[in-house]
Amino acid sequence: MDISSAEPVKPPTLIRQWLLSHPLITVPGFIAIGTALTFLMESHSPTMLLADILVWGLSLTMLSLLVSAYFIAQRRARALATANATLLREIDVRRQTENALRTSEARLRAVIHALPDRVFIVDENGLYCDVLADPRNGSLTTSTCLKGKRLHDVHDPDKAEFFLDLIRGALEIQQIQVAEYELKTRSGPRWFESRTVPLDVRFDDKLATMVVVRDVTERKQADSQFRQAQKMQAIGQLTGGIAHDFNNLLAVIMGNLELLHEQLTAQPRLLDLTQQALKSVDRGANLSRRLLAFARRQPLLAQPTHLNQLVLGMLDLMQRTLGSAIRVDKALSTNLAMTLVDPGQIENALLNLVINARDAMPRGGRLLIETANVLLDEAQVALYQEDVRPGPYVMLAVRDTGSGMSRDVLEHAFEPFFSTKDAGRGSGLGLSMVYGLVKQSGGHITIDSEPGRGANVQLYLPRIEYQDVNTPTEPSASDMHLQGQGELILVVEDDANVRLFAVAALERLNYAVRQAGTAAMALQILDATPDIDLLFTDIVLPGDMDGVQLAAEAQRRHPGLPVLFTSGYTEHALVGDGRITEGVDVLTKPYHKIELARKLCLLLRSAG
Repeated sequence: MDISSAEPVKPPTLIRQWLLSHPLITVPGFIAIGTALTFLMESHSPTMLLADILVWGLSLTMLSLLVSAYFIAQRRARALATANATLLREIDVRRQTENALRTSEARLRAVIHALPDRVFIVDENGLYCDVLADPRNGSLTTSTCLKGKRLHDVHDPDKAEFFLDLIRGALEIQQIQVAEYELKTRSGPRWFESRTVPLDVRFDDKLATMVVVRDVTERKQADSQFRQAQKMQAIGQLTGGIAHDFNNLLAVIMGNLELLHEQLTAQPRLLDLTQQALKSVDRGANLSRRLLAFARRQPLLAQPTHLNQLVLGMLDLMQRTLGSAIRVDKALSTNLAMTLVDPGQIENALLNLVINARDAMPRGGRLLIETANVLLDEAQVALYQEDVRPGPYVMLAVRDTGSGMSRDVLEHAFEPFFSTKDAGRGSGLGLSMVYGLVKQSGGHITIDSEPGRGANVQLYLPRIEYQDVNTPTEPSASDMHLQGQGELILVVEDDANVRLFAVAALERLNYAVRQAGTAAMALQILDATPDIDLLFTDIVLPGDMDGVQLAAEAQRRHPGLPVLFTSGYTEHALVGDGRITEGVDVLTKPYHKIELARKLCLLLRSAG
């Protein structure tokens, strides 16, 4: 009820309203007045009567006015009390509304301050009408001074027009406009995602939009890492399959060339031709090993290794490789932990990184070899989007002051046969081999580089507790005779050409041979020939049983039977996490006859 707008009520009107609304008081009052007048008229003279009438009339009139005033005041008091209660309710409602508004505003500001987004109000002409950003947030400090500026005052013309098109498009179709773009910031190029929302309210009679901007650089990097990992996995599968078939071909070529080489000792010209062919086969085998290393399908002879000792042992070789124009410095951790890797493969990887650094510094420079104990936490691992686990690692870093690499080159740096060198100066397999080796060893590799600022390659290898591992050494040609003593060897190989070479090589090494093309046939021979001294089997065999299962069954039937595995590559459980299982011997294809002889001598001597 709004009494401020009600018209004032006049007293006669109130009296009339009161008399009409109280008949029980009004009617008896008039009857009493009439009775009194009749009595006076009968008992008094006319003069006295007139005076009495006047006195009683005035008295009754005053009494009526007093009674009316009392009831009027009482009614006014009730009306005022009602109006006051109404006003109090309105004030309470307004107070509650204001409190709710303040609470809602505080909540909205708290939400905006807590979000990592930048929120702007920008009108249709590109004017920053308001900036809803928390000045305490360090990443938003540059945004809080934008109010009152225009897009063209902050961004270059092309970007400003791009943002204006988004704003006007959102206002025109009254729908949210989403866009991704890259901006240069103090910390370097960053990627942002903006959502431009049309508003119903106007600012200085101008249509306006709310622009919510989020930094998505980390997400873009993670997406890029994920796509790169998928691409590398696909390339690895392709190269691994090719290398496997290629190794079988090389095994046949190498074996037969060696056998031919032994028959041509009396013909120097033909002997020279076979030697050249063997050198080419060795180059092909090296190429295949690099492809397998990239594909993470090369068995590794992992052992506890101290990287500081490995680096110190290679310093002379690295200095000779780099030349006098490049200075080699080292920053080796004094309490470096051990890591479980194949030391020979790590030496090759380090040498590849040194050669790449040398080629990036044709006019000289500085190379730094660094080791350290590091801990990769969940946040760091989340950026890689690969098979990287958080935990303790041993880092080996190679930093140079060379020409560096652009972003496009970095995206392809680990791919096989990708190279920025001139034709004939590199195969493009150096970094890909390092990549595959580190991944197969359970580690991670990163490259940080910019054009003109050199490169920093970091290898993260799993850290282990120190343990002393005594591994048997293989016999060499200088300390024992590599010919057999007529021992009986069972050869299991599904490729007929490779099997024929293996049989011929073993026979020339003075071994007796039985051969089979499948695991089932091999078990039949084992049952029929209990005096077999060694099983020489390929890991990958056709049928329901592979070479590892065959070996397990053969040793169950003939306890203590030595087994030598061979394979162009292996993805079997025999090689857990890229490491050969303890107590297992593997001869990778293609192999030289002398390598086969050494392995057989080692196994037969240990079994004897």
